[in-house]
Amino acid sequence: MDMTVLVFDNSVYGLTKKQTSPTTPIGFQSNTHPQGAPLAPLNPLTVTLGISNVSFVAQTIDWNPVHLYETIKAAHNHKGFSLVNILQRCPVYSDHVFKHLQEDPSQLLLLTHEKGIPLEKSLLRLFPNQQEHDPLNMSEAYDIADQNVPVGLLYHNPEVPCYEDISSQGKDMGIDDKLVALNAAYDQFAI
Repeated sequence: MDMTVLVFDNSVYGLTKKQTSPTTPIGFQSNTHPQGAPLAPLNPLTVTLGISNVSFVAQTIDWNPVHLYETIKAAHNHKGFSLVNILQRCPVYSDHVFKHLQEDPSQLLLLTHEKGIPLEKSLLRLFPNQQEHDPLNMSEAYDIADQNVPVGLLYHNPEVPCYEDISSQGKDMGIDDKLVALNAAYDQFAI
């Protein structure tokens, strides 16, 4: 399906007043778990990479607006399902969650490749750890997502068919023919 999903991941449900989310770290105290989150956080990248027919998976950070913009633009321009996980600070309920990444960017891994997210050389200097990663390499993308805090394009395969392109039955029908077909389908369930 041609859809871009932006996950605003601040490790807490901030708009619902500090409730534990699927990406909340173990031990994080929230209004729903005052003694601390009991479960290991879900990794949106590895979960998405495990979906069959996935075709675009990226991660970016809100404190680098150029990378954020370029990543969202690349996802939007991709025909197919695109997921962008955005590590986003929540200044009210979890201002410390990504503070260590901001203060020590060596904990981030910038993914570079000619087919990846384009960045000017001046911005590349902000990331001490960089790895050239071919976004067509699914197994390497999974390993990177599982072991690091990547920033960039993990997976992109434009050859994966888009649902709309393979399910075009009735695409060229006129509006009157579509209404007749729709009414015939409804009639099957009439009592």
